[in-house]
Amino acid sequence: MATAYKEYPEYRLAEIHVEGRVSMEDFEDIAGRLEAFILHHGRVRLMEVVRDFDGFDLSILKDAIRFDREHLKDFSHCAVVSDSGWIGPFARMIAPFLNMELRVFGIDQIEDARCWLREAE
Repeated sequence: MATAYKEYPEYRLAEIHVEGRVSMEDFEDIAGRLEAFILHHGRVRLMEVVRDFDGFDLSILKDAIRFDREHLKDFSHCAVVSDSGWIGPFARMIAPFLNMELRVFGIDQIEDARCWLREAE
């Protein structure tokens, strides 16, 4: 499996784990669950853990752009957890343009990322 999804409702926190290639089925499953989580909790916190990203099906692109356009305002905090060379710098580069607090953590700091999100105001 390329993706995994977990919710911590008491913290309004959702975690997405990516390893390998993301299929349309993976995207639809996570987007649907995350959308329902947002509808139930309002503005939420998100943790994205990327261990090994091997790309995504191009068929996802249109739906991913639509999802981002509709829901970027629904995230108050985002932790990007990865040791992949380009993911951290890319996240830091776009952070100033997002209406959320975003921090980047290494894989060995995954618990620090969870703590930061749980304690976020």
